[in-house]
Amino acid sequence: MKFTDRFLQSIKSPEKEYCIREGHGFTLRVLPSGLKVFQYVFTFEGKRHRYNLGHYPVVTLSEAREKYHETFLLVSKGINPMAPVVAVEVEAPRTVPQLIKQYKLFAEQNFAFSTSRETARTLDKYVLSAWKNRNIQDIRRRDAIALIEHLAATSPGQARGVMKIARAMFNYALDREMVELNPFTRLPSAVPSVKSVSSSRVLSDAEIKIVWKILHAKDAPGTPETRKALLLVLVTGQRPGEVAGLTWDEIEETWWTIPAERIKTRNRRKEDHRVFFSTLALSLIGTNPGYSAYVFIGSSPTSPVRRHALSHIVCEETKGGRPTGEGMKSEARLEYFGLPRWTPHDLRRTAATKLSELGCPDEIIDAILNHSKEGVIGIYNRNKYDKEKQEWLTRWADYLEKLVDFPATA
Repeated sequence: MKFTDRFLQSIKSPEKEYCIREGHGFTLRVLPSGLKVFQYVFTFEGKRHRYNLGHYPVVTLSEAREKYHETFLLVSKGINPMAPVVAVEVEAPRTVPQLIKQYKLFAEQNFAFSTSRETARTLDKYVLSAWKNRNIQDIRRRDAIALIEHLAATSPGQARGVMKIARAMFNYALDREMVELNPFTRLPSAVPSVKSVSSSRVLSDAEIKIVWKILHAKDAPGTPETRKALLLVLVTGQRPGEVAGLTWDEIEETWWTIPAERIKTRNRRKEDHRVFFSTLALSLIGTNPGYSAYVFIGSSPTSPVRRHALSHIVCEETKGGRPTGEGMKSEARLEYFGLPRWTPHDLRRTAATKLSELGCPDEIIDAILNHSKEGVIGIYNRNKYDKEKQEWLTRWADYLEKLVDFPATA
């Protein structure tokens, strides 16, 4: 059965201890004292283990699910979560590898899972490989410029991402007096190609129809999961990274609850975010196949589609097409589907703009997009606008269905 807060709150103190299993090892242990403990039951090296995820309601259902998924991934990688934790070095790091190791641990504890994973990957691939024998005090501005300039020569976007993560790491070190300066500060003034690109791109109705048609074509780019995730960004107006990491247990009937831990702005707002799923949105999700926690499965059932995979199918150009396996080739395809440059995030902006054109009030658009309220309004106005979200996301879905002739193109 699928756990819900209503069900968990209805459980009374039993005479004897018992366990309720939701599936795939996610379990609730109920004690005669009334204590309810979330657990992950798994087998490791032939032995059965019970890993405590926290007591309900001190640990919320969404928090327990997040811990369960993280632990599930560890076990799938051959790591026993119940093994003794290796003590973290207390001595201040002196070398770049030591700083990277410490900052990755900080990222794991304070950032969303997808963010900490990308942080670790970027630092290991680009920074550690370049400066593995360097002392952090010896890294100067000229070193940072050389590193980023080399990457920017072939991939300005990648260079911009490396710069942001490396700059954040050295800010971490600077705040803790490990270094005396951040070599990545004001770096775009020296490497103009990595300056942030502000965008106000909104797809027109004609462009939406082109994108929808290409993503439903027989020889459509990317995997079915990446295509559906990309379209769900447009239909719901949510952030591409949060859509890519969607799990089945975040969905209850026609509502998707994004846990605070997965929200980009979670450091500022420790709140879950509810998104209404229209009939169109539900058609993109489909039904739970039962072998993965993720809706949009990535390279394996234990991992979701990566955020960058959504961008990749947009900007990739396929000259001459690709083999289809039937002795033929797919059609050649221009980058950005032959349209002026656009990104997955522009689909979110497009949804917001179209909602405004349909007459949706700005305050409701902000609620749908999960934009934080500023000042006194953010403190005192706790309305979640669920009724209004349902109304306007339904109107937006109806508009899209007529525009793309759904389901005839699906």
